[in-house]
Amino acid sequence: MTERTPFVPPRQRGMVLLVALALLATLTLAALTAAQTTVLELAMARNDEDALRALLAAESALTEAEEWLRAHARDPASRFSASGAGGLFTAPGYGDAALGRGVSTAGRTAAAVPGVAEPPRYIIEWLGVRNDTGTATNPLPPATVDLYRITARGVGASFATVTLQCTYGQTRDGGTARRLTGRLSWTRIDV
Repeated sequence: MTERTPFVPPRQRGMVLLVALALLATLTLAALTAAQTTVLELAMARNDEDALRALLAAESALTEAEEWLRAHARDPASRFSASGAGGLFTAPGYGDAALGRGVSTAGRTAAAVPGVAEPPRYIIEWLGVRNDTGTATNPLPPATVDLYRITARGVGASFATVTLQCTYGQTRDGGTARRLTGRLSWTRIDV
């Protein structure tokens, strides 16, 4: 009988360990990249939410200003002045911007909006008077329409700001069935 020699495995050189470490390093790098991307996307979502809060606050101030006009502005010459007492200004000179009047400091404070850093503010400018006789296809009895420019500023939860501006028309008798009454135009002016 011949004597058997025991099996001796080939000499290990650590290749499996190196491959495992390389795979572990790759997976760790992928996990860190995914976590960093998630954090960035969360920050972007918070910024979008903050900007939306500011937009909604500014829109609520525009609406409140329109409601104030419907309730109080029957004789604008007696309420509006060049100094803008209480955020009520007369028509500015050509090229004079409403923002230069400081809507954030000289404006009227609107009703509080939940989740924002400060309440929205607005100013109202009386632009002048127009006579509305309807259209060629729908003539109406003449009516005096006062035109206003409303500038509103809303602030989000972390101080994102949005400034909106609209032109608003209202008849002196309070009627609204005219082509020059209600919100005539709207724009975002802080972009």
